[in-house]
Amino acid sequence: MTGPHRQLLAAAVLTAAAVTATCAVPRLLGGADPTWSVPVSVDAVLLVAGVGAGALPWARRRSERLLMIAADLACLAGIAALGLVAAIAVLGHRPLDGGDDFTGPVLIATALAAITATRARTRATNVVLDVVRGARYEPEDVLRRFGEDASRGADLDETLSGLGEALRRSLSLQRVEIWTGAAGRLTAAVVLPEGSGGLPGNDPATDPGTPGASVAPGTSVVPGVPGVPRASGTDAARSGPGGGLGDDIRLVEVGSTITLTVSDRVALSRTRVAGPGWLSLWVPVLARMHEHAQLRVIPARAGGALLGMIVVRRPLEAPRFSEPEDRMLAELGTRLGTVLHNRQLDANLRDALADLRHANDELRVSRARLVATADAERRRIERDLHDGAQQQLVSLAVGLRLVRDLVADSADSADGADGATGTGTDADSAENAARRNEDVAAADELLAAMAEQVAETIAEVRNLAHGIYPPLLRSSGLTEALRAAGQRSTVGVTVRADEIGRYPADIEAAVYFCCLEALQNAAKHAAECSVELVLAEREGALTFTVQDNGAGFDPRRLERGHGMTNMADRIGAIGGTLRWESALGAGTQVHGVVPVSIFRGDPGDGSWQPADLRGSMAPGQPTDPARAVGSVRPGGSVRPGDAVRPGDAAGHPESAVPR
Repeated sequence: MTGPHRQLLAAAVLTAAAVTATCAVPRLLGGADPTWSVPVSVDAVLLVAGVGAGALPWARRRSERLLMIAADLACLAGIAALGLVAAIAVLGHRPLDGGDDFTGPVLIATALAAITATRARTRATNVVLDVVRGARYEPEDVLRRFGEDASRGADLDETLSGLGEALRRSLSLQRVEIWTGAAGRLTAAVVLPEGSGGLPGNDPATDPGTPGASVAPGTSVVPGVPGVPRASGTDAARSGPGGGLGDDIRLVEVGSTITLTVSDRVALSRTRVAGPGWLSLWVPVLARMHEHAQLRVIPARAGGALLGMIVVRRPLEAPRFSEPEDRMLAELGTRLGTVLHNRQLDANLRDALADLRHANDELRVSRARLVATADAERRRIERDLHDGAQQQLVSLAVGLRLVRDLVADSADSADGADGATGTGTDADSAENAARRNEDVAAADELLAAMAEQVAETIAEVRNLAHGIYPPLLRSSGLTEALRAAGQRSTVGVTVRADEIGRYPADIEAAVYFCCLEALQNAAKHAAECSVELVLAEREGALTFTVQDNGAGFDPRRLERGHGMTNMADRIGAIGGTLRWESALGAGTQVHGVVPVSIFRGDPGDGSWQPADLRGSMAPGQPTDPARAVGSVRPGGSVRPGDAVRPGDAAGHPESAVPR
């Protein structure tokens, strides 16, 4: 039984009670008429009329007014009966039984009591209304309660649910919907009454037999969106005006979504309260969702942006929305927009703080990783020096001692030969000469071998120094150093530099070794490819891109190795960002951006000093979502989903300082 039906039946019951109380007055005065059959018959007729009135539209539209009149009559009759009972109690007998005619004074006193009991009648009427339709809120109470809930920081869902319930009871609404969202995509946060199905065409009392279609939470209610149920067959034949559920109408539940076009949002931003006529002209999608009902749509705006809306509905037969009610709804929409805007700012602040904490954690991890990498590199350099150059130098020292011994033996042989010239034989002289010749030949062989060892040692030390910091990078800059690295690579490398200059050693080293690691990965995983390396300076940032035309890799099969981590740490340590893009058959691109405007001084005299890195953001974001597979935040940490070429999981421990 719907609200108007309950109100009409309650009005019939209260009217019957008033008739019964009125008929009881003569009996209380001592009379014999009327008999009790009269009020019983009248009450039965009233009850039948109350049930039948629910089928009449004009009666349903006036059901609340009829209920208030019936409640007032019942209260008036009850007070009169109570006054008469009080008079009889004071007299000690009924007026007609004592012989004296006190009927006039008693009736006058009873009538005066009933008429002057205005407060009691008003209170009784309100109690009846509350019992029939629930506790009622005054418009001022709705605004005050919403303000209190919003100011005390209650959960947004709880606040909106309380607002919807207060609106429904205050304005005797059939349905209340509160939508929230941004950028035109709104989600139903509150739908009251819950599970009612929502649309006027589905009310069995107003449109019996009208078909309905349910929409699961989270489904779009926008006409034309695939996957949304639509009326079809006989249902579609009955849709349209007067036929109940239109072809584009969707039933709304909590979690359903609707997407408004730009024109819809602009139109809603120019009104405070919209009725069905205005909506049919400017936002027809909302009008179609709520046909066959009195409708009000109240946009919730802040700063010109549509953050939500309130949709309220009454049956066609219910009292029309009054001007004070429209003013209250408009004020409520303004306050709701402010609340939603503040909650959005709070959420953004919480997200920013969470990101900041996460970035700080990542920075600590990155710093620890950099320290560990530096320690590992020092140990590697020590090992390389011990096993390489040091062993070569030890071998040279041994060879030099051998040469010295040979030279000493040859000198001794020569001295002995000179002392024995006059006494020795020609055979002894020949033997000494032969021995000296052998020593000289052996010394020549040792010196030749040591010369080769010296050359090898020089090359090994040069290679080691090149891995620590390439001399060409120090003397000529990034462009020449990377061109030399490209010439040494096993793949074809083209280097393009758009008038870049010199930068601090830390920046040049980080970019150089990052590009070198990318070239090594290309040579390892795309051996038959060619690589293009582009350097440029734009908008105060040094950008570099290493693009190969190899097979690429599947972004869904991502692995993160040491090589990528080292690259991220190097670029992140100087405030830059790093991004990988790849797709099967489309090659792989490594793109880095390093702010250089945050440094001041002359790189030539070593006076470059980093300025405050906080808040610096390097330009450039992925332009193709299908290719973007990851990025690295300042600090060097890698976000979830970042990728490196397949096989890099094994890592390149030496990649921080390539050999």
